[in-house]
Amino acid sequence: MFKLFRTIVKPHFQCSIKYSSLSSSSSSITNAIVNNYLINSLGFPVNDAVAVSSEVPTYHLKSTANFDLVVNLFKDYGLNSTQIKEIISYAPKILTCKATKTLAPKLRFFQELGLPGPDLVTLVRRNRYIFWKGLDTKIIPTVDFYRTLLGGCDKKVIELINRSKWMLVANTTVTRISQNISLLKKYAVSDEMIYKTLIKDPQRMKLAPELLESKLQYVEEKLGISRDLPIFIYGFFAIMYRSDEEIENIIRVFRTFGWSDDQINTLVKSQPYCLDRSEAYIVDKLNFFMKELDYSPLYLMGCTSFWTLSLEKRMKPRNEVFKILKEKELVKDIPSFATVVKYTESKFLDYLKKFECHVPNLCETYLNSIKRLAPE
Repeated sequence: MFKLFRTIVKPHFQCSIKYSSLSSSSSSITNAIVNNYLINSLGFPVNDAVAVSSEVPTYHLKSTANFDLVVNLFKDYGLNSTQIKEIISYAPKILTCKATKTLAPKLRFFQELGLPGPDLVTLVRRNRYIFWKGLDTKIIPTVDFYRTLLGGCDKKVIELINRSKWMLVANTTVTRISQNISLLKKYAVSDEMIYKTLIKDPQRMKLAPELLESKLQYVEEKLGISRDLPIFIYGFFAIMYRSDEEIENIIRVFRTFGWSDDQINTLVKSQPYCLDRSEAYIVDKLNFFMKELDYSPLYLMGCTSFWTLSLEKRMKPRNEVFKILKEKELVKDIPSFATVVKYTESKFLDYLKKFECHVPNLCETYLNSIKRLAPE
């Protein structure tokens, strides 16, 4: 019986090995075809060609004729060789697209929308499967939604495309974004600010409307920032990803440095981004402001820019050279440190150059202090 079993199974097993071997051999041949095309026709370096070809489906591949159709189509739409290589690098499967039926209508749509070659590369980089999305079922309806939202301005639609992966959002997410926009308008947020929010951080607009509204209520009711004030939306940005406990812990840090609740409230209403920081960050800032610079809460309440400027890259290095100038009595009370710390880098260096006749290498001292204090 066992002998019979071996007799029956053995030929089948040998056949499987032979089929597997043939399949592997066929795959190697087709991969070689793709590699050669990428290297010889498109100018890919060998290593890059190997990586890209590994993502190109090779089943049923008999020739590179379709590759030529795809590449020539991109050329017809004004893309140069470098841009075509970039697109194929980000989305290798595009070489297997049906050029006339699948690719051409979408390229035509994007061209009419106003997406030139570089923007098309950006689109593919952020949405590598964009050419597999239905033109009539997904792409056009989504573009129309944002066109309506942005007042019919295709330029803004293109900017949105280039800044986010919005083209891939599901229909339910588009609905959610629409609901959240209505919510923001209810809280007196301007259309321009809504647009800026979409561009800067589209993720905010994809949150559950219930969560978004609870944050808007927190800003108005707990932080006491009226929805009619321009700072209201920045309060929302500051606490969007913060839990109530995290916000309370930040407030507690201020209290440990002697701040009263009224002083904290005043600061938050003028600079809500102080809540969008870690406890360690606030401790470092308060140690520097109150212990090293000897500033009071009353003074710091009016220095709103202090809470967004880097300690290591700006405030501490500038303080070091400012102290040198004060010790040599080259500066008095005007301009104050609170003023010069807000200067742009070029303006601050020009300011220091005026003192180099009294303090040689002052600019170099400042730049070296940045390297020493700033983390790698």
